[in-house]
Amino acid sequence: MELPALKPWQRRLAYGAFTVLAFLFALQRTFPSDAVKERLVLAAAAQGWQLSMDDIRPRGFPGVRATGVTLESAEGTRIPVDELDATLRLWPLLLGRRGVSFEAKLYDGRVKGLSEEGRTASRLALTASGIDLARAAAVKKVSGLDLAGTLSADVDVTIDSKDAARSNGHADLDVQRAVLNGGTLQLPSMGGGLTLPRVGLGTVAARMTVKDGKGVFERMEVKGEDLDAASENLYFVVQPRLEYAPLYGTARVKLSDAFFSRPGSSGFKSVLELALAQAKRKDGAYGFQIYGTVGHPQLRPGAQ
Repeated sequence: MELPALKPWQRRLAYGAFTVLAFLFALQRTFPSDAVKERLVLAAAAQGWQLSMDDIRPRGFPGVRATGVTLESAEGTRIPVDELDATLRLWPLLLGRRGVSFEAKLYDGRVKGLSEEGRTASRLALTASGIDLARAAAVKKVSGLDLAGTLSADVDVTIDSKDAARSNGHADLDVQRAVLNGGTLQLPSMGGGLTLPRVGLGTVAARMTVKDGKGVFERMEVKGEDLDAASENLYFVVQPRLEYAPLYGTARVKLSDAFFSRPGSSGFKSVLELALAQAKRKDGAYGFQIYGTVGHPQLRPGAQ
């Protein structure tokens, strides 16, 4: 059967489409995975992390898939990532911004989002779901608390290093079936830490917005069978590195009578009243002053 003759514009379109497809195929087959790996390592280093991976190979266009990935901070905090997909964002690149889309599997959950860096501003947008905090040893190392629960998050924050007032965004966090299985609450103002028993936290929810050079925690609360807690007037001053942004605010924490009546917690009441006598409020809750930085928050007992 004889194929119909193509019109001149159809031939040009067909040749153009073939050329583009051939170029994309060749680029995918010869994609510089090592160069992308180096770029990812440098991007992580710029944020204070050391990145390593067992294997990296092309995936999609123009992207890579890495397995056996490990992020490690200067303090020794390690975050293992089972699988990481990363794709260069071409449109921001044409506008003078470096951008990467990513999707990672870790702690039985997923994190998906993008990171962009311009001349003065950087943006991080991500969603997380199904993160098993019981497997997240990094959380325990950083906080000293043995936490369990399922974490989800929605974050989209842009930080302008030249003009903090132009920074904007939000971060929402939710932990369901949260439990504190013990650990040590550091209280530097008291010269040590307070060893904690098991506490049912229930639901942990937080919402933070960035505007006018400040990050304000509009909501940060814990509501569970054993504990009712919330922050009050909590905010930080925007810095190019949020980890070092100064943090200010207060918090109240109230443990239930049912918690103190349990055999494993009955002796904790006397320890708590002795250690936090100056923090006891009239409503039976304990007050704390929050200070330090976003990356290294501190608590100081004090009734409000």
